[in-house]
Amino acid sequence: MKFSRELLTIDNVTYKTNRIEFFSLTDLELYLLSNPEINKEVFATQKSVYMPESFAGDQLEKAIGYCHGGYDKGFQLFLKLKKELEHTNKIQSNFRRSRASVLGNRPHVPNFIAGTPKTMMRLERAKEKKIIDVYFNLAYSGQTTQEQIRNRGILTLNLINLFEQNNINVNLRVFEASRINSELFIADIRLKKPGQAVNIGKCYYPLCGREFVRRILIRVKESMPFTEKWGIGYGGILSEDLTRYLLDIDNQKILIRSPIEIGLQGKDIYEDADIFFEHLNLSKNIHVPKYTDLKRT
Repeated sequence: MKFSRELLTIDNVTYKTNRIEFFSLTDLELYLLSNPEINKEVFATQKSVYMPESFAGDQLEKAIGYCHGGYDKGFQLFLKLKKELEHTNKIQSNFRRSRASVLGNRPHVPNFIAGTPKTMMRLERAKEKKIIDVYFNLAYSGQTTQEQIRNRGILTLNLINLFEQNNINVNLRVFEASRINSELFIADIRLKKPGQAVNIGKCYYPLCGREFVRRILIRVKESMPFTEKWGIGYGGILSEDLTRYLLDIDNQKILIRSPIEIGLQGKDIYEDADIFFEHLNLSKNIHVPKYTDLKRT
């Protein structure tokens, strides 16, 4: 875990930034299990504990335990839809060809008989894998349905699948960026490093679990040294421009915004897939199928 607090001046406005970075979901869990001190001057009531289950899901203790990868609410349907969608993806095979060379690991008989210099066969050098950063904004409005949240999670994992089929490693980070007046909060969690296999069970909780947003992240906020009145509303979402600036998300990186901002309906996963990928406009990086044309009947 890494915490930083500093003053930043952007477009003649000075912000007080509070940023906490977790290097894994386990790192976040260990931080919360240490029971970090609550900023009682700002948080007179601990909403991470007292918010009703109808809104925030299971109580805080259970919510922390789910960081192990044990969150299974709606998980079987999530897996079913994920597998169904990925069935339509065409697997890209990257073969390494052999070519005649002076040096190699096996003889090139015709060239040897002909007496030419290149009498050995060697594999072409493997292409160096590219790396792309994917940033997933955990925040969403109260009008967002669970189906919209679920579909966004499925499509994010499908995006990673497509990148890696095309020899592109993915660095997946989830975050919340919020503010009250000129005081900012950023929580940044690394879910997947380049070259690391996707742990679907662990990714599912932060991508889709309401407890993660409404218990876990709020408990992290309650430990921050804020001076503004965060205890009243817990902050509003940062603008996209300010978010991109603070997290250094340039046009070479992928930013996945809230389901409503993207335009996801939360109904047909194939229709949402087309909306999702049209929004991201990835044609320069990978080939994306037209999912509604490939929908199973």
